[in-house]
Amino acid sequence: MRPLLSHVSIDGLSLMNKPWRRQSLSAEPQAGFTLLELLVVLVLLGIIAVLVAPGLGGSLDNAKLKTASRELLAALRVQRSAAITQGKIITLSFAADEPSYRIDGELVTLAAGLSVVYQAAAGTTSDGGLAQELPDGGNNHLVFYPDGSASGALLQLRLGEGLRYIRVDWLTGAVSLFDSLESPIFVEPEPR
Repeated sequence: MRPLLSHVSIDGLSLMNKPWRRQSLSAEPQAGFTLLELLVVLVLLGIIAVLVAPGLGGSLDNAKLKTASRELLAALRVQRSAAITQGKIITLSFAADEPSYRIDGELVTLAAGLSVVYQAAAGTTSDGGLAQELPDGGNNHLVFYPDGSASGALLQLRLGEGLRYIRVDWLTGAVSLFDSLESPIFVEPEPR
């Protein structure tokens, strides 16, 4: 007696004759990639990654510097506004070679690797540069007064190869951000 399903097939597969092996119905070659082609593509991607990766590190440092400088800019503007609204003198102290500063004694830490160089100023020239450097005695204090003025300063922020400047005008207390001493960066205007 013959099995009942010996002559039945589905899509070219015999149900009783080696069902695990598919019989090809067409003479066309199979589509796909060979192992060699995949390995060549992976090697090329690896070479590109090795060439591009070092360039990405600098842009990451630059992005961190931009973020840190904008955060410090905002903090200085907040302290100036607080001096005006509270009617009191607010002092910020910058420690030499440390990524931190103090606001009335309270420590504020900046981004890791960021260096801040403080330079006191008595005034500015018409092109925005410093007219006169004052001896600060190493105290590195920036003072905001209740009338909106400040002691004046130029802060140099450096992270890796990147460099930015924050200038605090002594007369108006206005806080500005610069990529270089010649070119101010447009940042939203300070609230009056």
